[in-house]
Amino acid sequence: MASSPDAPTAGQGTPSHGRWRAGPLLGQGGLGRVFLAYDGTGRAAALRVVRASLARDQEFRRRLGREVHAMAAVRGPRVAALVDADPHGAVPWLATEYVPGPTLATRVRDLGGPLDVPELRTLAHALAGALDDIHRAGLVHGGLRPSNVLLTADGPRVADFGMAGCAARAGYRGRPGYTAPELLTPARGEAEPPSDVFALGAVLAFAAAGRGPFDAGSDDPDLTEVPQELLPLVTACLAGHPVARPAPRTVARMAGLPLPGSRRRALTLADTLLLAQLAVAASPLGGRWTPRTVER
Repeated sequence: MASSPDAPTAGQGTPSHGRWRAGPLLGQGGLGRVFLAYDGTGRAAALRVVRASLARDQEFRRRLGREVHAMAAVRGPRVAALVDADPHGAVPWLATEYVPGPTLATRVRDLGGPLDVPELRTLAHALAGALDDIHRAGLVHGGLRPSNVLLTADGPRVADFGMAGCAARAGYRGRPGYTAPELLTPARGEAEPPSDVFALGAVLAFAAAGRGPFDAGSDDPDLTEVPQELLPLVTACLAGHPVARPAPRTVARMAGLPLPGSRRRALTLADTLLLAQLAVAASPLGGRWTPRTVER
């Protein structure tokens, strides 16, 4: 999405959804297809059109309606916000801000390689801020990965958030390597905020190394190319036990760029070391560790 194609002209026969006329296909997944769309003023949006088979699932529709309502409350400079939706139509759809710019995956793999330390700190701050905004609205992202982190002139922004419950209903559980271990077991539950923090750590590791931390197929992340300055942060985010992972605001402080509006004390070196120790000590799914009071 490095640049916006020309808006389709009238009479081309492209389908309409509310005030949006679908143009070029941007992508597709388990929930349906995503188009670049335009309204009558030429404003662009990313239009997600739900698959017909899911549209016939009444429980899916109820969940979609609840999640769209919550998504409408998420606003901020670090997210691609919801701008319009019809979860109850014959073909449910929702439109989010169209964000021109390459994805993190494209930037790292095709346009410049791994990010340097200042860029990684900026990325960690943006992802933490986006997740904080999403979680405060009562949502989880549920599918954070390099392909839905968009790099703009104003900084990184997160797209495709807030559909985790609907994706679970559709049987989609996220991409291997970015999905928290508690979501990969036979007794897996739905995504929760700590699951998003795990994905954040995996995205940071990808940005630092040019490959995912689990690309080699091991259950243990390969963090050999993560800069030492950020290793405690990434290690803590990738803790096997969800309780051992830091909250997004702690992630921002560990990155050295606290989120605005926080009235909590700054993270101390002792806190940072403890979080790293918890990450190492907690084995996947139920590793034994001793809870301690930590600024989270």
